[in-house]
Amino acid sequence: MEEMEEELKCPVCGSFYREPIILPCSHNLCQACARNILVQTPESESPQSRRASGSGVSDYDYLDLDKMSLYSEADSGYGSYGGFASAPTTPCQRSPNGVRVFPPAMPPPATHLSPALAPVPRNSCITCPQCHRSLILDDRGLRGFPKNRVLEGVIDRYQQSKAAALKCQLCEKAPKEATVMCEQCDVFYCDPCRLRCHPPRGPLAKHRLVPPAQGRVSRRLSPRKVSTCTDHELENHSMYCVQCKMPVCYQCLEEGKHSSHEVKALGAMWKLHKSQLSQALNGLSDRAKEAKEFLVQLRNMVQQIQENNVEFEACLVAQCDALIDALNRRKAQLLARVNKEHEHKLKISDALIRRVHLTEDQWGKGTLTPRMTTDFDLSLDNSSLLQSIHQLDFVQMKASSPVPATPILQLEECCTRNNSATLSWKQPPLSGVAAEGYILELDDGSGGQFREVYVGKETMCTVDGLHFNSTYNARVKAFNKTGVSPYSKTLVLQTSEGKALQQYPSERELRAI
Repeated sequence: MEEMEEELKCPVCGSFYREPIILPCSHNLCQACARNILVQTPESESPQSRRASGSGVSDYDYLDLDKMSLYSEADSGYGSYGGFASAPTTPCQRSPNGVRVFPPAMPPPATHLSPALAPVPRNSCITCPQCHRSLILDDRGLRGFPKNRVLEGVIDRYQQSKAAALKCQLCEKAPKEATVMCEQCDVFYCDPCRLRCHPPRGPLAKHRLVPPAQGRVSRRLSPRKVSTCTDHELENHSMYCVQCKMPVCYQCLEEGKHSSHEVKALGAMWKLHKSQLSQALNGLSDRAKEAKEFLVQLRNMVQQIQENNVEFEACLVAQCDALIDALNRRKAQLLARVNKEHEHKLKISDALIRRVHLTEDQWGKGTLTPRMTTDFDLSLDNSSLLQSIHQLDFVQMKASSPVPATPILQLEECCTRNNSATLSWKQPPLSGVAAEGYILELDDGSGGQFREVYVGKETMCTVDGLHFNSTYNARVKAFNKTGVSPYSKTLVLQTSEGKALQQYPSERELRAI
């Protein structure tokens, strides 16, 4: 297709034909270019005057070259219509493809019509820029020439095929436009694939990279090249060096560089490598398929997690709102009790005032004292509620496998000694779920929050550094991969009053609640 590109270009403008018309000499011109090279002839040489004088010359007959010298290879580049006395000498000019054409003697009149519909000056003459034959137009003008629809279709198809960019042969999805072609590899590469698969180093540094269009032409015109040795360009690869893992020629073996290496037939190694590559690609394909399925599973999990998160947040907000409502109701009840106590005290006070007024004369100094105080005999106990709020936490609601059972504290093995405490626990006898470890928690000795003091697989732990004469609460829970178990019963520990001898636990100092 590239070789015929010049055949599809107009000899006047040098561009692809646009609305081509066929001249009687079988050459083609753009419709606009044909109008641009029209030359007006004298009135005496018009077809009408010829008919009036009885001449039988057809409208499409060519002018006598003896009467009209239009072009000569030996002239100075100028031509004139010698047969026309009033025709001015008109210089010719070269088109982009080297053909000399005659411009119009006067500029065409301004018009908004297309070249085919625009009026043509009377007595116009057109000269073919290729064969230099001239023709005087009739009243139809350029509309008298047929349009070359076939040539127009060929140009359209050629431009479409040329506009289709060459694609990279190594892109897996949505191939990008190729930027180079390796003549040795016979592969089109885009820039990312070239940097990844064809780096300019090692044996690939000697490969010749050409533009894609040039590579397409050379691929079609040149025969398939045989792989040649990079060290000896005139020799073809014939053997394969197993140790160096590269093809070699017989001259490489004779020079001694690969003489002591193990070599095998190039065709056999090619088949072996092809088989190995095929197996590796099949394995990669299977792994890619598994990875793709795993990615789909992860995406589904992400979507499910997002949905569960929205649902869980809504449930948590509802539960907290319910606790707040219950606390507000309890607050209203306690305020009602305070108001009732307030009214009761005011009622007694009013009764005393009336009584005082009635017995005012009988009063003696120091004989009467108030029977009530101004203080409210009410105290709100919120310690247990605050502790419950601090202990408010999540529990494992759903699990793919069971969580461990709740550990049991062994009171007979738990004891305190000075400012240290030893605790022991065990799994329930009939528990079928194994625990991977345990978490022991103690509070701060004053009813505060619990904190972790031990995490491990052992079922006994001694905690040192406790405060003397303090009461500690202890609890333990088990865990595995699925989650954690509920807490055990809370064990109350009482440390010694001071730095004394060993103090063994008693029922008062060591009890489970």
